Amino acid sequence: MTLGAVPRGFSWSGYRALIQAFLDRGYAVKLFGDLDPTKSHLVLRHDIDFSLRAAVDIARIEADMGVRANYYVLLQTEFYNLCSPEDWARVVEIAELGHDVGLHFDASRYDADLEMLEAAVARECSVLAAIMGREVTTVSFHRPAQSLLGLARPLAGRLHAYQPRFFSEIAYVADSRGLFRYGHPLDHEAFAAAKAMQLLTHPIWWPQAEAEDKMSLLDDLLQQRQDLLLSEAIANCKPYAEYRGRRASVNHG
Repeated sequence: MTLGAVPRGFSWSGYRALIQAFLDRGYAVKLFGDLDPTKSHLVLRHDIDFSLRAAVDIARIEADMGVRANYYVLLQTEFYNLCSPEDWARVVEIAELGHDVGLHFDASRYDADLEMLEAAVARECSVLAAIMGREVTTVSFHRPAQSLLGLARPLAGRLHAYQPRFFSEIAYVADSRGLFRYGHPLDHEAFAAAKAMQLLTHPIWWPQAEAEDKMSLLDDLLQQRQDLLLSEAIANCKPYAEYRGRRASVNHG
Protein backbone atom coordinates (compact mmCIF):
# COMPACT_ATOMS: atom_id res chain seq x y z
CA MET A 1 0.00 0.00 0.00
CA THR A 2 1.45 3.35 -0.99
CA LEU A 3 1.38 6.19 1.54
CA GLY A 4 -1.14 8.14 -0.49
CA ALA A 5 -3.46 5.14 -0.50
CA VAL A 6 -3.56 4.71 3.28
CA PRO A 7 -7.22 5.03 4.44
CA ARG A 8 -7.64 8.10 6.62
CA GLY A 9 -11.12 7.63 8.00
CA PHE A 10 -11.88 7.74 11.71
CA SER A 11 -12.84 4.10 12.13
CA TRP A 12 -11.33 0.83 13.33
CA SER A 13 -9.93 0.08 9.90
CA GLY A 14 -8.69 3.66 9.57
CA TYR A 15 -6.90 3.44 12.91
CA ARG A 16 -5.31 0.12 12.03
CA ALA A 17 -4.11 1.55 8.71
CA LEU A 18 -2.69 4.63 10.45
CA ILE A 19 -0.60 2.59 12.89
CA GLN A 20 0.48 0.20 10.15
CA ALA A 21 1.75 3.17 8.13
CA PHE A 22 4.03 4.10 11.02
CA LEU A 23 5.28 0.52 11.32
CA ASP A 24 5.90 0.36 7.57
CA ARG A 25 7.88 3.60 7.86
CA GLY A 26 10.19 1.89 10.33
CA TYR A 27 8.81 3.31 13.57
CA ALA A 28 8.99 1.37 16.83
CA VAL A 29 6.01 1.94 19.13
CA LYS A 30 7.17 2.72 22.67
CA LEU A 31 5.69 3.60 26.03
CA PHE A 32 6.63 6.99 27.49
CA GLY A 33 9.31 5.56 29.75
CA ASP A 34 11.04 3.84 26.82
CA LEU A 35 11.02 6.73 24.34
CA ASP A 36 14.31 7.76 22.73
CA PRO A 37 13.73 11.14 21.03
CA THR A 38 16.70 10.55 18.72
CA LYS A 39 15.16 7.42 17.18
CA SER A 40 12.13 6.57 15.05
CA HIS A 41 9.92 6.07 18.08
CA LEU A 42 6.16 6.54 18.23
CA VAL A 43 4.33 7.01 21.53
CA LEU A 44 0.63 6.20 21.31
CA ARG A 45 -1.44 8.04 23.90
CA HIS A 46 -5.17 7.70 24.47
CA ASP A 47 -7.03 10.09 26.78
CA ILE A 48 -10.31 8.45 27.78
CA ASP A 49 -12.60 11.42 28.25
CA PHE A 50 -15.88 9.62 27.56
CA SER A 51 -15.93 5.91 26.78
CA LEU A 52 -14.05 2.98 28.26
CA ARG A 53 -15.93 0.67 25.90
CA ALA A 54 -14.44 2.50 22.90
CA ALA A 55 -11.00 2.37 24.55
CA VAL A 56 -11.17 -1.42 24.84
CA ASP A 57 -11.93 -1.67 21.11
CA ILE A 58 -8.80 0.31 20.24
CA ALA A 59 -6.71 -1.55 22.81
CA ARG A 60 -7.66 -4.86 21.18
CA ILE A 61 -6.68 -3.58 17.74
CA GLU A 62 -3.28 -2.49 19.02
CA ALA A 63 -2.68 -5.75 20.85
CA ASP A 64 -3.54 -7.65 17.66
CA MET A 65 -0.93 -5.54 15.86
CA GLY A 66 1.66 -6.26 18.53
CA VAL A 67 1.97 -2.69 19.83
CA ARG A 68 1.53 -1.19 23.29
CA ALA A 69 -0.05 2.16 24.08
CA ASN A 70 -0.60 4.52 27.01
CA TYR A 71 -4.22 4.79 28.21
CA TYR A 72 -5.30 7.51 30.64
CA VAL A 73 -8.46 7.25 32.74
CA LEU A 74 -10.28 9.88 34.75
CA LEU A 75 -11.19 9.28 38.37
CA GLN A 76 -13.50 12.28 38.63
CA THR A 77 -15.98 12.01 35.79
CA GLU A 78 -19.69 11.41 35.27
CA PHE A 79 -19.16 9.46 32.04
CA TYR A 80 -17.86 6.22 33.53
CA ASN A 81 -17.21 4.67 36.91
CA LEU A 82 -14.02 2.69 37.49
CA CYS A 83 -15.61 0.96 40.48
CA SER A 84 -18.56 -0.39 38.51
CA PRO A 85 -18.16 -4.08 37.51
CA GLU A 86 -18.22 -3.41 33.76
CA ASP A 87 -15.86 -0.44 33.74
CA TRP A 88 -13.48 -2.09 36.21
CA ALA A 89 -13.30 -5.13 33.90
CA ARG A 90 -12.58 -2.85 30.93
CA VAL A 91 -9.66 -1.13 32.64
CA VAL A 92 -8.25 -4.48 33.73
CA GLU A 93 -8.58 -5.84 30.18
CA ILE A 94 -6.70 -2.85 28.73
CA ALA A 95 -3.86 -3.47 31.18
CA GLU A 96 -3.85 -7.21 30.59
CA LEU A 97 -3.56 -6.61 26.85
CA GLY A 98 -0.13 -5.18 27.65
CA HIS A 99 -0.93 -1.48 27.63
CA ASP A 100 0.04 1.03 30.29
CA VAL A 101 -2.91 2.53 32.18
CA GLY A 102 -2.21 5.89 33.76
CA LEU A 103 -4.08 8.74 35.39
CA HIS A 104 -5.93 11.33 33.33
CA PHE A 105 -5.66 14.17 35.81
CA ASP A 106 -8.13 17.06 35.81
CA ALA A 107 -6.07 19.85 37.37
CA SER A 108 -8.96 22.30 37.04
CA ARG A 109 -10.54 20.66 40.09
CA TYR A 110 -7.63 21.73 42.28
CA ASP A 111 -5.70 24.82 43.29
CA ALA A 112 -3.05 25.67 40.67
CA ASP A 113 -0.25 25.62 43.26
CA LEU A 114 2.25 22.96 42.19
CA GLU A 115 2.64 21.53 45.67
CA MET A 116 -1.11 21.02 45.91
CA LEU A 117 -1.15 19.45 42.44
CA GLU A 118 1.66 17.11 43.49
CA ALA A 119 -0.37 15.95 46.45
CA ALA A 120 -3.53 15.55 44.36
CA VAL A 121 -1.73 13.56 41.66
CA ALA A 122 -0.19 11.28 44.29
CA ARG A 123 -3.60 10.75 45.93
CA GLU A 124 -5.44 10.01 42.68
CA CYS A 125 -2.66 7.68 41.45
CA SER A 126 -2.90 5.76 44.73
CA VAL A 127 -6.65 5.36 44.32
CA LEU A 128 -6.30 4.24 40.70
CA ALA A 129 -3.54 1.78 41.62
CA ALA A 130 -5.78 0.29 44.32
CA ILE A 131 -8.65 -0.11 41.84
CA MET A 132 -6.47 -1.77 39.18
CA GLY A 133 -4.18 -3.73 41.47
CA ARG A 134 -1.06 -2.39 39.73
CA GLU A 135 1.18 0.65 39.91
CA VAL A 136 0.44 3.91 38.08
CA THR A 137 3.62 5.37 36.60
CA THR A 138 2.46 8.04 34.14
CA VAL A 139 -0.02 10.93 34.01
CA SER A 140 -1.70 13.01 31.34
CA PHE A 141 -3.61 16.23 31.95
CA HIS A 142 -7.28 16.67 31.13
CA ARG A 143 -7.85 20.05 29.46
CA PRO A 144 -4.47 21.25 30.75
CA ALA A 145 -3.83 24.77 31.92
CA GLN A 146 -1.24 26.67 29.92
CA SER A 147 1.07 26.66 32.94
CA LEU A 148 1.24 22.86 32.84
CA LEU A 149 2.13 22.58 29.16
CA GLY A 150 5.85 21.99 28.94
CA LEU A 151 6.28 21.53 32.70
CA ALA A 152 9.66 19.80 32.85
CA ARG A 153 9.45 18.20 36.28
CA PRO A 154 7.65 14.93 36.94
CA LEU A 155 4.58 15.09 39.16
CA ALA A 156 4.41 12.96 42.29
CA GLY A 157 7.43 11.09 40.96
CA ARG A 158 5.63 10.17 37.74
CA LEU A 159 6.24 11.05 34.11
CA HIS A 160 3.59 13.19 32.47
CA ALA A 161 2.72 13.50 28.80
CA TYR A 162 3.48 17.24 28.54
CA GLN A 163 7.10 17.13 29.65
CA PRO A 164 9.23 18.80 26.95
CA ARG A 165 10.89 15.55 25.85
CA PHE A 166 7.44 14.14 25.04
CA PHE A 167 5.64 17.28 23.93
CA SER A 168 7.78 20.09 22.50
CA GLU A 169 11.11 18.41 21.77
CA ILE A 170 9.49 15.82 19.50
CA ALA A 171 6.56 16.01 17.11
CA TYR A 172 3.11 16.07 18.70
CA VAL A 173 -0.15 15.38 16.86
CA ALA A 174 -3.65 15.14 18.38
CA ASP A 175 -7.17 14.35 17.16
CA SER A 176 -8.89 16.83 19.48
CA ARG A 177 -12.59 17.35 18.65
CA GLY A 178 -12.40 14.35 16.35
CA LEU A 179 -10.18 16.06 13.81
CA PHE A 180 -6.49 16.37 13.07
CA ARG A 181 -6.92 20.14 13.10
CA TYR A 182 -3.25 20.91 12.53
CA GLY A 183 -2.58 18.32 9.87
CA HIS A 184 -2.73 14.55 9.50
CA PRO A 185 0.10 12.59 11.20
CA LEU A 186 1.16 11.04 7.90
CA ASP A 187 1.60 14.53 6.40
CA HIS A 188 3.79 15.73 9.25
CA GLU A 189 7.40 16.58 8.44
CA ALA A 190 8.51 14.39 11.34
CA PHE A 191 6.85 11.38 9.74
CA ALA A 192 8.57 12.10 6.44
CA ALA A 193 11.91 12.12 8.28
CA ALA A 194 10.95 9.17 10.54
CA LYS A 195 11.53 11.28 13.66
CA ALA A 196 10.04 10.67 17.08
CA MET A 197 6.39 11.55 17.58
CA GLN A 198 3.68 11.51 20.25
CA LEU A 199 0.28 10.70 18.76
CA LEU A 200 -2.71 11.51 20.97
CA THR A 201 -6.09 10.04 20.06
CA HIS A 202 -9.40 9.84 21.89
CA PRO A 203 -11.09 6.43 21.41
CA ILE A 204 -14.61 7.92 21.26
CA TRP A 205 -13.82 9.35 17.80
CA TRP A 206 -12.80 5.94 16.36
CA PRO A 207 -15.95 3.74 16.06
CA GLN A 208 -16.21 0.53 14.06
CA ALA A 209 -17.59 2.42 11.07
CA GLU A 210 -16.90 6.09 10.48
CA ALA A 211 -19.67 8.41 11.67
CA GLU A 212 -21.08 10.98 9.28
CA ASP A 213 -21.52 13.38 12.22
CA LYS A 214 -18.91 13.05 14.97
CA MET A 215 -21.21 14.59 17.58
CA SER A 216 -23.68 11.75 17.04
CA LEU A 217 -21.11 9.50 18.73
CA LEU A 218 -21.67 11.44 21.94
CA ASP A 219 -25.44 11.17 21.50
CA ASP A 220 -25.04 7.40 21.21
CA LEU A 221 -22.83 7.29 24.30
CA LEU A 222 -25.29 9.31 26.36
CA GLN A 223 -28.16 7.07 25.26
CA GLN A 224 -26.18 3.98 26.27
CA ARG A 225 -25.47 5.58 29.64
CA GLN A 226 -29.14 6.41 30.15
CA ASP A 227 -30.18 2.87 29.19
CA LEU A 228 -27.65 1.42 31.64
CA LEU A 229 -28.83 3.60 34.52
CA LEU A 230 -32.45 2.74 33.76
CA SER A 231 -31.79 -1.00 33.75
CA GLU A 232 -29.81 -0.73 36.99
CA ALA A 233 -32.59 1.27 38.67
CA ILE A 234 -35.14 -1.36 37.65
CA ALA A 235 -32.90 -4.20 38.82
CA ASN A 236 -32.16 -2.61 42.18
CA CYS A 237 -35.50 -1.07 43.16
CA LYS A 238 -38.60 -3.29 43.01
CA PRO A 239 -41.10 -0.42 43.50
CA TYR A 240 -39.50 1.45 40.60
CA ALA A 241 -39.63 -1.68 38.44
CA GLU A 242 -43.35 -1.98 39.22
CA TYR A 243 -43.83 1.71 38.49
CA ARG A 244 -42.14 1.32 35.09
CA GLY A 245 -44.29 -1.73 34.42
CA ARG A 246 -47.50 0.22 35.17
CA ARG A 247 -46.38 3.06 32.89
CA ALA A 248 -45.64 0.60 30.10
CA SER A 249 -49.09 -0.97 30.50
CA VAL A 250 -50.81 2.42 30.30
CA ASN A 251 -48.78 3.49 27.27
CA HIS A 252 -49.66 0.30 25.43
CA GLY A 253 -53.27 0.23 26.58
